[in-house]
Amino acid sequence: MIIKRSISLKIAMQIAVVTGKVISTIKHPAYKARKLLLVQRLTLERKPMGRPTIAIDYVDAGEGDVVLLGAAPGLASTVFGIPDAPMRELVMGVIDRVSFEDKREDMGNSVRKKTANRGRKRK
Repeated sequence: MIIKRSISLKIAMQIAVVTGKVISTIKHPAYKARKLLLVQRLTLERKPMGRPTIAIDYVDAGEGDVVLLGAAPGLASTVFGIPDAPMRELVMGVIDRVSFEDKREDMGNSVRKKTANRGRKRK
């Protein structure tokens, strides 16, 4: 008799920025050959929210990238097909642009960062 289990996950999607890599020589077997990233969740105003967390990279994101972070119990282990893996946070996408209908500035990797003109005259 084969019993199929339906997996229903409530995924919390958030915007975050990659702040660094996590390097570990001794780790749980589920993390073998997986890139771990240190990410900081962001508000829609681009301000840090909460504490940084460790996420498994699924899209080859890099330091400084604005990313889509998915979190749910069992999400990463479902994606990678590893039962009972201690994985919760997953970098699911690299964000090119988030646009708002109100007056907030767009955010994302393709949005140019404003630089301050420090009183220098152009020649």
